[in-house]
Order: sequence, then C-alpha cells, then structure tokens
Amino acid sequence: MTRPLFLNNKMPRLMAMLTALTLSSTAMAQDDASLEVLTINDQPYTLNLVGNIINQLPDNIRQQPIDAYYDSIIDDIIDTKLSADAARQSGLAEKPLVKEIAMRAYERVIAEAWLNEELNRRITDDMIAQSYNDLLADTESRTETKASHILVDSEAEAMAVIARLDQGEDFAAIAKEVSTGPSGPNGGALGYFRRGDMVPSFELASFNLEVGTYTKTPVQTRFGWHVIQVSDRRVADAPPLADIEDQLRSSVSVKIIGTIISELRAKASITRLTLDDVRAADNARQSGN
Repeated sequence: MTRPLFLNNKMPRLMAMLTALTLSSTAMAQDDASLEVLTINDQPYTLNLVGNIINQLPDNIRQQPIDAYYDSIIDDIIDTKLSADAARQSGLAEKPLVKEIAMRAYERVIAEAWLNEELNRRITDDMIAQSYNDLLADTESRTETKASHILVDSEAEAMAVIARLDQGEDFAAIAKEVSTGPSGPNGGALGYFRRGDMVPSFELASFNLEVGTYTKTPVQTRFGWHVIQVSDRRVADAPPLADIEDQLRSSVSVKIIGTIISELRAKASITRLTLDDVRAADNARQSGN
C-alpha cells in the first residue's frame, strides 16, 4: 500500500554519544598486538586502527567490498600523518587554539572508550528482558487505527463533504470524487497506522474517533482540510524478543549512558557562561572596558 504524503517520517534517533560508542566498540576493545599494515617514518599503524576507521565509515561505503576503499583509508592515514608532522615542525601544533582542539579530540576518544567499558559493565540481560516486558505491557504504543480520509483545499469544501456524509452518502464514493490526496482513487483508505505515523493534528483526531464514525469538524494540516473516518482499531502483536533485541539494547544503553553522565556531572565542579554572558564579555573586551 502506498503511504500518504502526510505521513510523518520522523525516525527515532539515539544519542550521538551512543552512536559513536557503537561504531568504535569493537576496535576499542582490541588493545592486544595487531598486524602492522603501514609504517610511516618508523611509526607503525595497525590493522586495529584500520578496522576502527572502517567501522566509522557511512553504511553505504561499508557495505561495499573492502577492496573498494582499503587503499583510500591507507592513503588518508599517510596524508594525515605527514601533514601533522609538518604542522609540528612549523610550530602550528603549539598554538593555543590548535592544542585545545587536539585535546578535545583526544578526550572524545578516551571518553568513548571508557563509556563503552562502563556501559558493558552495567548492562545486563535482565535489563533487556525487563524492557521487553515493558513493551508487552504498553499496549498504547502498539495500538493501530484503520482510517480513511477525504482531503480538500478549503474548510468550506470539507464542511460540504461532512454535510453529504450526514445525508448518508458513501464515504469511499465521495473520496473518489473529490479528494485531492493520493489515497482518493482508493476511496481514501489509509490502512492501519500507529501514533507517530501521522502529523499531530491528524493523529489526534483519528485516535479520538470512535470506530465507525467520522469527524464532524474538518481537521486542518499543512496539506489541507481532512474529513476522517475510522473503521477499526486494534492492538498489534509485539514482535518476538529476538527480532528487536538490538533495538531494545540500544534503548537501554541510552538510559544507562544518561545515568552515567548525570552521575559524573553531580560530582563535578562546573562553571559555565550563558550565551548572553559570553556576548557581554566579548563586547566589553572589544570596547576595551
């Protein structure tokens, strides 16, 4: 079934830190001796490093045969090393801002490594099982509504549609006649959808309707004016644990990392300027006060 254009394509996203951890966890765990694949001015570079770089490549590149990008990775290591050596020789590496940026990059690497180890220490199979049990108990998130809609350009047109429905005309027939949406030729049928699939106002109206009824007031979205009819509502079966274990592990990991960061912040002494403070201080500095 073709999804309507007004479906909300917003996807859940994990914390950026967790994403970085996921990408680097394999290589971070490998501190043992590794095959040396490259030497630059007596500085060795290992297969572990290459593996870590590969893990951080975009999916569309990593899905290609390694032969397609291995040489490029090696060339990038060479070019980066030689350019960095030249920067040190020029004295650039001693500039305060460069040193600060380099320290930030170093701290990001060791922070990810430590957080990965701490995450692995804290996460348990029991946590994953509990997360799955929570999903089973949460029928609201698995509730699906089956609806049809008629999309028109103005509120007046939508009110005219409602008047025709009140007179007993067939919803699908009217949709085929007047709906401007892509589902119009199918009688306005949208099939089943869950919360979060549709734009908010459409979702709210759909899930508030009783089965077998239609909206008595037009629903406005950025696509126009809708008259919605709900024909069924059901609770979808939860997928087997094995099918979503990775997703549940990611969700639990986000919570654990949030807890870890909160614990670290609670013990730290932090002084920070607001953006307004920064602007005021910068203005004062530029004016010589």
